[in-house]
Amino acid sequence: MKKRVLLMILMSGLAATLSPGAFAANAVLSGIFDGSEAKLAPLPGTCGGDEALGYQETGPFQVSATGVYTILDAYYEIGVSVSALIYENSFDPQSPLANLVTPEGIGIVGTVNLAAGVNYVLVVQQFCTNQGRQWINPEGNWAVAFSGPGEVSSDDSSILPQLTQGSFTNGDPVADTDCGNSQYRESGPVRVSRAGTYYYTDLTLFYDVDACLQIYTAPFDPANPNANRVGLLDDVNTVELEAGKDYYFVVQPYLEATTGEYFFVFVPEAPFRIGYAMSGSWYFPPTTGQGFLMDVFDSANLLFLAWFTYDLERPAEDVSAQIGDPGHRWMTAVGPFQGNTANLNITWSSGMILDSETPPVSNETDGTMTVEFSDCKTGNVSYNLGASGRSGEIPIERIVNDAVPFCQTMSRNPDRPGPL
Repeated sequence: MKKRVLLMILMSGLAATLSPGAFAANAVLSGIFDGSEAKLAPLPGTCGGDEALGYQETGPFQVSATGVYTILDAYYEIGVSVSALIYENSFDPQSPLANLVTPEGIGIVGTVNLAAGVNYVLVVQQFCTNQGRQWINPEGNWAVAFSGPGEVSSDDSSILPQLTQGSFTNGDPVADTDCGNSQYRESGPVRVSRAGTYYYTDLTLFYDVDACLQIYTAPFDPANPNANRVGLLDDVNTVELEAGKDYYFVVQPYLEATTGEYFFVFVPEAPFRIGYAMSGSWYFPPTTGQGFLMDVFDSANLLFLAWFTYDLERPAEDVSAQIGDPGHRWMTAVGPFQGNTANLNITWSSGMILDSETPPVSNETDGTMTVEFSDCKTGNVSYNLGASGRSGEIPIERIVNDAVPFCQTMSRNPDRPGPL
């Protein structure tokens, strides 16, 4: 990603400008881009260009102490990468530079002076995108971290696990591991609520201790530091964990002993959600010859479905059609989606003939459908066909899997920070 290029430049400069003293408080504000958000011309801190970028406004928030706060894009490599902009009192999209207290924006990490008791507004804008949406995921969760002398109060503030923050002192025990020969802090046992991929991002890498995290399935043994280890995480990384299993988290300064604060985010993969990559042809293999065509409209948060199927019973042998099978039936449905589920209203169209404006179409809404996707390849359609009294469920899968790799790239994102 292009932000990785900026990362090396910032790392060399921030060490000289940010003091490594321990901060009093850490906080994370977060949200989700789902494709329906408003867009603006690129604001400060983004990659620029001519294409309007999605943005979200959150707040107000306040800090409990006046001072310098370090602001970081916590998902700069793992989720939706953003520029963070802080405004005093209010944000006006018609005048986006008014009240701005971070005039250059914050693309990965930066500092800002905030005053206690003042209302601030956080605006996040997608760092970059392109027409093909190939290298930056414009949908998914974003997270902006704050470290500074006071608490950050906001309705959008996440509850952070205590194990993700702390400090190293000269009195801590020392172990020689693959992270380094340095102090360590152990937390556990810890159980995660969801099985699957967990994302790690070291935040104090930019301004205090470069932390390295190791995860074990038994209490840490400094004399045998590789035993029972299931994860070694540095900078930005992932690990697979099981729900309901005891884990022990060991944090160390990377390479060599030092004192100071550590702060990282550790979050599970976000639940699967519908996106435009789910558009395509779907069917139930045992009923080949009928199926579904779906189209997802992100900006309108709508899913359109056409069901190509047959009548409830076969027509009599003496019934014929001028073209096609007399038993052919089709219906359309459209409705909003949230997460992995779309709720649709069915429309029945009748009255027309092939390729002619007359007689006019007659549309009747009768019945509902629910489409629920498990992942990029499979899902389930439940239907109630209204006055006909017919209802049921159909497991579905893609007819072809060409779009699956793209879908997986688009859908693999960290969840919002919170309890494990």
